[in-house]
Amino acid sequence: MTVAYVLEQGSSIKLEGERLIVQKGKSVLHALHLFKLDQLVVFGNVSITPPAIKRLLSDKIDTVFMSRNGHYQGRLQPPWSKNITLRCEQFEKLRNEEFCLKAATEIVRGKVGNMRAILLRLNRNREDLELDDHVLQLKLLMKKIAGAESIDSVRGFEGRASALYFDGFSRGFIAEGVHFEKRMRRPPKDPVNALLSLGYMLLFNVVMSAVSLVGFDPYLGSLHALDYGRPSLVLDLMEEWRSVIVDSLVLGVFNLKSLTLDDFTRGQDLPVKLTDTGFRKFIIQFERKLNQKITHHLTGQQLSYRDCIREQVRHFARVIRGEEDRYQPMILR
Repeated sequence: MTVAYVLEQGSSIKLEGERLIVQKGKSVLHALHLFKLDQLVVFGNVSITPPAIKRLLSDKIDTVFMSRNGHYQGRLQPPWSKNITLRCEQFEKLRNEEFCLKAATEIVRGKVGNMRAILLRLNRNREDLELDDHVLQLKLLMKKIAGAESIDSVRGFEGRASALYFDGFSRGFIAEGVHFEKRMRRPPKDPVNALLSLGYMLLFNVVMSAVSLVGFDPYLGSLHALDYGRPSLVLDLMEEWRSVIVDSLVLGVFNLKSLTLDDFTRGQDLPVKLTDTGFRKFIIQFERKLNQKITHHLTGQQLSYRDCIREQVRHFARVIRGEEDRYQPMILR
């Protein structure tokens, strides 16, 4: 899958034959061949001409708009998926409390299993007794999650697991000056939280794209409660991927010094932000991560993380249609 990110503020995108031309003033920055393009992601002050918009829609090229700082704003919407049957079945199944509990249980079991896998990897050569204890506690929580009798109980176990996990995660940074105390979403007050927030938003976009492609209604899920404007299904199906894609990437870019503290800025009483150069570096690393291949647990195929996400969304669709008994999250070994 070919994804183009346009980050240059004040640039414009126009159609020229079979290409999209990205330019700023009279300078051409990039030429994108339409036949190679699967998704276009634009950040901040980037304009697209009407002919280019029409062509993106007619070619069904997923076009996503993000703020300069990486917050999801929306996407060009081609004609809505014709899979009305799936959405009807989604509405029916996700009104069923028993089905919702079963789905939410598996989603959180996958999330906690992958958190545990990340901590196991962190402790492989460290022999940190407290990390060992966190790994054990997460394993015990997975058993409790499997026996939960309500979605509220599942959410409670998820909260306990996340607290344990992020305490262990904080021990993983070895680069000088890089510290992480706790997860702070808005605003991020340190470089680690800034990258986690950006990474989760980029991951949200990948999952939203897959959910829309399959034909689901993104606003009706099981784990995340129904709320006006909340894309609950997207948030549900993100859960198993947060630690294995974003958290592991953030650890890696700091520990391998792909990004350093020089890639961040911080004004007085303002949140920490990436510099333009740092932003580009992280986007490149995120795409590399998505293109890494692993063995999918159900198909046995070597698939990229991006394709695994799509396969898991299709798997959830088969569960909704009753073709498969239960959702099976992808848990790293």
